[in-house]
Amino acid sequence: MSVEQRLMDQLHEAALIEDEEREWLRTGRIPCSDCGTRVRTTTLETLPDHQCSQRQHARREREAVERDDEKWSQT
Repeated sequence: MSVEQRLMDQLHEAALIEDEEREWLRTGRIPCSDCGTRVRTTTLETLPDHQCSQRQHARREREAVERDDEKWSQT
């Protein structure tokens, strides 16, 4: 990866973070980086409990079922 590409990637990442922070200032909500749920919070330091672990577990189970369905449909 070239220096130019790395710099562009860093700038893009910084812009995404800035957009999320701006959205949080406007709405009071920020997406959880683990499960994607938009959570209302008063600080960016920690997120309130929003059943993140349960959501991730349910998503993994759905994805496993989808993979099994694809596998059976291919045979």
